[in-house]
Amino acid sequence: MSNPAQRGAKDTRDEASRAGDTDRIQVAQLLAYAAEQGRLQLKDYEDRLTRAYAATTYEELDRLRADLPGSAIMPRRGGKPNPAPSTLLLALLGGFERRGRWNVPKKLTTFTFWGSGVVDLRYADFTSTEVDIHAISIMGAQRFLLPPEVNVEIHGRGVMGGFDHNVVGQGTPGAPKVNIRGFSLWGGVGIKRKARRPR
Repeated sequence: MSNPAQRGAKDTRDEASRAGDTDRIQVAQLLAYAAEQGRLQLKDYEDRLTRAYAATTYEELDRLRADLPGSAIMPRRGGKPNPAPSTLLLALLGGFERRGRWNVPKKLTTFTFWGSGVVDLRYADFTSTEVDIHAISIMGAQRFLLPPEVNVEIHGRGVMGGFDHNVVGQGTPGAPKVNIRGFSLWGGVGIKRKARRPR
C-alpha cells in the first residue's frame, strides 16, 4: 500500500475510533469558547454540548467543531484527563463567588462561616468527568447553580438548617457528574438547575 493510501486508511480508522472522556471535555471547552466569543448562539451551543458529551467516536466530535475557529488544530486525542488542582473556597465573615468561565477542579471544597458563597457551573469548563464538591456551611449560606446537562448526586445533611436534595430535571448521559456532599449547621446549602442566559 502506498503512503497516501496508508494515510487515508489511518485517517478513516482514527475517525471511527472510540473517543475518550478527555476528547469530549476538549470539544466541550472549544464550544464554550466559541459561545463566549459570540460564534455560537446559546441554543446551538447547548445542542452541540449535549451531542459532544454523548459522542462515542472522533468523527462525531470532529463534526461538532468543524466550522469553529481553531478547528484546523487537531486536539490531543486519547490523552489522560488533566483536572484542575483541588480548590478551597472560603468565606469567613465574608463571601466568595465563582461565576463565568473558570476551570472546575476534580475536587472542590467550599466553607462558609457567617458568610455566603455562590458557585455557578453554567459557564464553567469541566476538566474531569466527575467532580466532588464538599460543602460546609456554618451560620452561613451557599448556592450552587448547575447547567441543564450536568448529572448530580447529593449526600448532605442540614442540622437546624437546610441542605437541598431535590434538583429538578435530569442530566444528559455522558455529561459530567457532580457529587455534592457536606452539611450545614444553622445555615443552608442550596442546589438548583438554572438555564443559561444568552450573552
